[in-house]
Amino acid sequence: MAEKISVHRLHILTAMFVLIAFMLGCNEFMVVGNLSLIAKSYHESLSQISWLVSTFAWTYAIVTPLLALFTNKIHKYYLLIALLLIFLIGTILSSCAPNIGWLLLSRVTTASVAGMIESLLSVIVYQLSHNQKQRSMTIAWIYTGFSIASVVGVPLGTVIADHWRWQDAFIMCAVITAVATIVAFTILPKNLQAGEGNYRDQTQIFKDKTIWYGIIFVICGAATLYGYYTYIRPLVHQQLKFDLSTLSLILLLLGVVDIFANQVAGRIAAGNGFKKLRFVYVLNLILLAIFGIMLQNQVTGITWIFILGFTVAIFGSTAQVFFLNEATKKYPAAINLASTLNAIFYNVGIALSSMTAGQVLKHSSLTNLNWNSFTYCVVATVMCFILAKKLE
Repeated sequence: MAEKISVHRLHILTAMFVLIAFMLGCNEFMVVGNLSLIAKSYHESLSQISWLVSTFAWTYAIVTPLLALFTNKIHKYYLLIALLLIFLIGTILSSCAPNIGWLLLSRVTTASVAGMIESLLSVIVYQLSHNQKQRSMTIAWIYTGFSIASVVGVPLGTVIADHWRWQDAFIMCAVITAVATIVAFTILPKNLQAGEGNYRDQTQIFKDKTIWYGIIFVICGAATLYGYYTYIRPLVHQQLKFDLSTLSLILLLLGVVDIFANQVAGRIAAGNGFKKLRFVYVLNLILLAIFGIMLQNQVTGITWIFILGFTVAIFGSTAQVFFLNEATKKYPAAINLASTLNAIFYNVGIALSSMTAGQVLKHSSLTNLNWNSFTYCVVATVMCFILAKKLE
């Protein structure tokens, strides 16, 4: 394990990592707000341009674990710098792509390394932190960087595109990436050890039942949130009858709630986070069971959406710390791979719940989306109780 650094230097490093996390999130989310402008500039249909979003997500999910396996023995200092430089090249290419083909290539380039950068940030602060509480809080701050990006990424990209060009949004990301790379090169400790062991040593982690309990928990935890949140716009606009201007404010406030949830998640993750989360998930089951009833009234409906936006979203840091702890104790060769599991299976949960939510709406109404989330929440709650007992 790398030698610990001073608390002051760790704070500076964490602030830089939050900046990097923000930059990663903005790079992904800003495309969503500018799809129509991108389509217009390349004289393509919106359906063709939408491939930019799905290609990024699939590349992220597929390449990240493979990259973790193949780069395990590379010195973490040089690996992070190299990945940031590749991300910078991809972002610059996005800002000056002459046609849709080059833009797609640039998105594949950035997506290929974005997941590994995110995972490395968690591994590095985990190894450099002095105690479990510090580890969980620094990881929570990294997640907060992504939350801030999810709140401001789309509107920021839209504002920049409206006042200048959509390409200028990527130039902003490139500048942030360049600054982060220079700062990382300067202050990142150079004694960060490389991983050990071959591919078989790393994949041993998937033979551990406890790891699989954690994976199922992450999938169902994410599915609990996106089982209804996938349709948050029609829930707020069509079901609760809020106008479009109020809808934008509500979505912004939900992003702020998510930021606070990440901070609370960091405090829960210290120690046996699953033991504390048991009560949260029992509460989630109650909230989801009466969610459909609450949606019959505008005030109670929006109140429930805000409460669930907080309670359902506070598991991320606990899951990430769990995977890193288990890998450190049992599978040290797989710590890089372990750091990717939360992000990978979180996206699996989103995809799964979005699909089943679509089926619910096909046969029922918006007010019954809560039962989609409730089903996943039952499984997540069971996994939470099992993990809390196993980690005691």
